Amino acid sequence: MLLRIVQNEEKYYEFIRILRTHSDNVSGFVEKVDITKEQQKKYMEKYRDQYYICINEANIPVGWIGVVERDIRLCTDPKYKGQGVGKFMLNELYSRHQDALAKVLLSNEPSNQLFLSCGYQIYKQDEIFKYYIKNS
Repeated sequence: MLLRIVQNEEKYYEFIRILRTHSDNVSGFVEKVDITKEQQKKYMEKYRDQYYICINEANIPVGWIGVVERDIRLCTDPKYKGQGVGKFMLNELYSRHQDALAKVLLSNEPSNQLFLSCGYQIYKQDEIFKYYIKNS
């Protein structure tokens, strides 16, 4: 699958919200909340430039990734999981935000495996999270 990253813009706000709250994805996030369209728009107006959209060769959005206050957050469309989308996004993000960190729930095994497979290392762990950093 050919993938590329594009800068977030208003036409993707709803795509981000839908993936973030999708029943297959919500358990991987720290906060498991419903997000209204209005809340999403307000949040995106503040952090729009920190988010990127992953587009496939058919120009279909297949995932998103962002960094807010150095914290990485990402999400892949369930239809495209296991196809390298997360790995592509994480590697692309590193080229733009080398100082970004990740806080991943211990229970989120797919994300924990993703960060390790992309060369991130655990620098701290507690009862809830593993914290990742990538050294260049």
